[in-house]
Order: sequence, then structure tokens, then C-alpha cells
Amino acid sequence: MNDIATGVADCLAGWAAEHPQIRRVWVLTGRARGKARGNGAIDVALELAPVGDSEETLSIWMARSDSWRAQLASRLPCAVKLEWIDADGSTRAPRVREGETRALVYERSG
Repeated sequence: MNDIATGVADCLAGWAAEHPQIRRVWVLTGRARGKARGNGAIDVALELAPVGDSEETLSIWMARSDSWRAQLASRLPCAVKLEWIDADGSTRAPRVREGETRALVYERSG
């Protein structure tokens, strides 16, 4: 997490802690510094807590992702590109480009 600004990581972790549906949050650290995206946006990937099956989790994602994106955009000093990672493996983790790393910034305990 050395590459990601502490304020961004803390903001993401605090926000995720308010949403029990969110299990883990990753950010691409090069993008968090604004180096990979010319528009200064950061890429955030969410893993939702499992429910009955992937289709139910997908429904939660579809119902809430726009609201979550707006909430994060209001707390962070840049635009947010939000992605979903399915713990069951039906989605892929965000692609990491040269000079970037993926950093886990939040994991729900218990």
C-alpha cells in the first residue's frame, strides 16, 4: 500500500465499513496516483459478501453500483471507476498494467 495515498486508502476503507455487503476493496495504485488515467480517475474493485449464489450477488451489484460510485466520488478528490470482482470467479480481477500494482485497502473481518 506504499504507492497509494493514505487518505485515499482510509477513505475507501471507511466507506466500505459502512456497507455490510462489501467484503473487500482493491485499488490500482498507479491509477490512484493519477498516472495511468489521464483524467485523474482511480480504479476501485469491490468484492461483495457472498449471498445465495452469483446471480443474487450480481443483482446487488446492479442495484447499488451507481449509488456506491456516486458516494465515493463525493468523498474522493477524483472520479472513480468502480468494478465488481465476483468471489465465485465469474468476473476477473482488474488488469494490472506495467508500473501499477493492485492493493487491498479493505477487508471485512469476521
